[in-house]
Amino acid sequence: MISNRRIAASFRDPSGFLFQREGLVYRQINMVYKDNYDYLMSSGLYSDLVNNKLLIPHEETKTEDPLPDGVYKIIAPRLVHFISYPYEWCFSQLKKAALVTLEIQKKSLEFGMSLRDCSAYNIQFIGANAVFIDTLSFKKYQEGQLWPAYKQFCQHFLGPLALMSYTDIRLNKLSQVYIDGIPLDLTSRLLPLKTCFRFPLFSHIHLHAKGQTHFADKNLDISKRKISRLALNGLIDNLYSAVEKLNWQPDKTEWADYYRDTNYSQESLNHKKNLWQNF
Repeated sequence: MISNRRIAASFRDPSGFLFQREGLVYRQINMVYKDNYDYLMSSGLYSDLVNNKLLIPHEETKTEDPLPDGVYKIIAPRLVHFISYPYEWCFSQLKKAALVTLEIQKKSLEFGMSLRDCSAYNIQFIGANAVFIDTLSFKKYQEGQLWPAYKQFCQHFLGPLALMSYTDIRLNKLSQVYIDGIPLDLTSRLLPLKTCFRFPLFSHIHLHAKGQTHFADKNLDISKRKISRLALNGLIDNLYSAVEKLNWQPDKTEWADYYRDTNYSQESLNHKKNLWQNF
């Protein structure tokens, strides 16, 4: 008897879901996502991202379908052997994940697609490389459409990085409480006043949070609101610059100068580097 088990964490996306069969992980793609999947594969975007090690590769397979009535295809993603989570990452890992996500969005627009979500959980690390793992996050771009993942990017990446950089490195642990991203109003309150004078942080976090609060109880029709492709690319570039400028320096502790003050020989240090690079 063939045993298929749907993975509990993969439940919110009507486009498809992950399941296990005989210990291997597969993703079912539903008919509702057919046009977007076909365009992803035929446009050249999939090949470009995989060749640049930005997206996890997959193979289409003939394995038995868990829900055959709605299935379009079954794919077998390349297995990620070590799974980590954003609230476990150090500052540089979260920053790299943010920049890779924006790089993927830029490339997607070049091929006529766009990311429809920017969850930090869509990124995993293979060695030192941040790789996107959600094949179903790509949607055909329509001229003038707003970027639906903008708020999510700010809550999953820009906000946590700003808190770690300006307030306290330990605040990344808030991501463990707020799985859908740290709310922008909370981020805005926790950031020091001087961040209001950093225009990217003022606009993408403080002003963004004010807008959310102001319009929270109002019925807004955003269907007629448009943003040109040029302006959308400008938004992505601005977010990229904002993330790139964020930095964190460790406090002066016994670990801060670990490699300088310990008795590692150059040979031992090179060996340690090689072990990490080949992980």
